[in-house]
Amino acid sequence: MACAELLNTQAYIDGELEGAAAEACERHIETCAECQAFCADAAAISEDISRLALRHAAPAALKTRVAQTLNVEKGRKTDLSMSTRRAARRSFWRGAFSGVLGGAGVSGLLAAMVVTAILPPPPDALADQLTQAHTRALISGRTIAVVSSDHHTVRPWFAGRIDLAPPVADFAAQGFKLVGGRLDRAAGQPAAVVVYQLRRHEIDLFVWADRGGTLPATGLSHGYHLVFWRRGDLDFAAVSDAQADDLIRFATLVQAEPE
Repeated sequence: MACAELLNTQAYIDGELEGAAAEACERHIETCAECQAFCADAAAISEDISRLALRHAAPAALKTRVAQTLNVEKGRKTDLSMSTRRAARRSFWRGAFSGVLGGAGVSGLLAAMVVTAILPPPPDALADQLTQAHTRALISGRTIAVVSSDHHTVRPWFAGRIDLAPPVADFAAQGFKLVGGRLDRAAGQPAAVVVYQLRRHEIDLFVWADRGGTLPATGLSHGYHLVFWRRGDLDFAAVSDAQADDLIRFATLVQAEPE
């Protein structure tokens, strides 16, 4: 007989539960083998889709043209009929692509791929994405791909697997033990995740290439605390169910590390 909480588990995976409802669902998943298997299957499917998805960085000229056109669109009156609005959107995208590609035809698939890579996600969406990535890893048991407390082992592991060099340091003396790392996604692109342990709490340090978007404020999402910051051309996020003060202390230690 199927678990009566499967619908709630699906809603939890989709980020539709918050506060007490999310925490109650987490407690249920920890004790329900069926819901754990369901979450693991969902995580595997998500990973397969991420690997198969084609992603291309949008040319700078396209980003500029799209941003300019969007500003124009925002200033237009909102009393257009639905059909007129659809025509305006079609005209906008034709103009944006033709300006960069010299009027060459663009297939629907290429257009979709470029559109998804134009701008980084809004802050709320980014916080949800990282919370869900952290949760999927915990539930599926795939939090660590390289297991080591030695930064000389963990940092080289990322080389050749991702086009960035995340800071990797052991803060065991301060209570944050380096335990390994893995690859994941953040803001629609590959991210390095350096994994730490604070008592019984796991801390995921996400590191990905900056695309100029607005980072979320330090806060709480689906029962997890998040701290975001930017350094140079990299964006960072620390995610954990540890206390907010502990996570902020951890983020301060990472930020103090030399580049």
